[in-house]
Amino acid sequence: MDSIIIFGLCLAALVIIVASFWYLFQTVRIMWTFSSLLAIAAVIFSPLVHIVFYFIPKDGFDQYEKSMFKKYFLSIAALGILGIVVSIVIPSIIGQDQAGEMTGEVDTSQPWDWDIRAENQEEVLALTAADPNDDKAAELHFEAIYQAHPDADKIMESPEFVSWAQSKPLEEQDNIARILEEGTATEVIYIFSTFKKELKDYRAYEYQARRDNAQALAQREYQEKKSRDMEAIKAHNQRSQQAQYQQSQQQLSTQASLPAQGANTERQLSYDEKLERERIKALISQPIKGSKGLTASQTEQLLALEQAPAPAVRRGYNERLEYEREKARIREPVKGSNGELTRAQRDALVSLETGQSMPSR
Repeated sequence: MDSIIIFGLCLAALVIIVASFWYLFQTVRIMWTFSSLLAIAAVIFSPLVHIVFYFIPKDGFDQYEKSMFKKYFLSIAALGILGIVVSIVIPSIIGQDQAGEMTGEVDTSQPWDWDIRAENQEEVLALTAADPNDDKAAELHFEAIYQAHPDADKIMESPEFVSWAQSKPLEEQDNIARILEEGTATEVIYIFSTFKKELKDYRAYEYQARRDNAQALAQREYQEKKSRDMEAIKAHNQRSQQAQYQQSQQQLSTQASLPAQGANTERQLSYDEKLERERIKALISQPIKGSKGLTASQTEQLLALEQAPAPAVRRGYNERLEYEREKARIREPVKGSNGELTRAQRDALVSLETGQSMPSR
């Protein structure tokens, strides 16, 4: 009967909820024709906005639209009433079921008795009284202990049990020794159960403590490694800055010593510069038509090339291009020279190579 009532309430709730959403959609659609913002507010703050809209005087609000609003209000009211009914009926049904279950048998045994179920009066006596002279009682005594704790022998021989017993106050130690020597089965079972519970709690505490210590150690190692890395980066930056400073100082001292070195020593011609001078010498040494051997001007020009020092600074890429352009311009054939270099052209080549003008004649 209770399940039928719950099913009927759930079905009624489903029907009312579906009807409420249907009428909500219809009323919002009607409000949209008046104002879209009002319709959106109605969806968010329903049914307060519906009530305000229904009672505000307005034009073009016919009977069909009013009926939609009334049905929506009725569905909301029905849903509220159904909620009140459910909040009263369902708890009462559950309470009756729980009361029926509580009328059954109540287990009044002690915690250490829950795993032990005596089948007859002899076993009950064996659990409550240990008689060393009664073989049957002694057999039932140990059977009850092994039934609750199959590892009773290992517990007695374990160093953990000895340490646990010795950690107790002196009065409890005497009590534990008495129970193990001449206690009842329930007392022995209680001692073993208590030991296992406390050992489990201690191991859990020890595991958590080790875990916390490991986390703390890992955090400390991480912080130390981070500090070492920061120190290494800092030292590297300092060394880099110091090396850059020393390099800049060396460059400044080198630049400062260049004029003094130039005053005492002359720069030697490079391999390319020597080749270029040999080319200029070859151009100047070309035979002149109507003359035997080198002329006086050619000899003078060759001597000027031979005695001219190397340039103070080696020509760069751009200077080299400009030098080649100027040399090509000087070597352009002069009308009436039959392809031979004139004296002015040879003087210009010598001046271009040495950087010194030839004396006028």
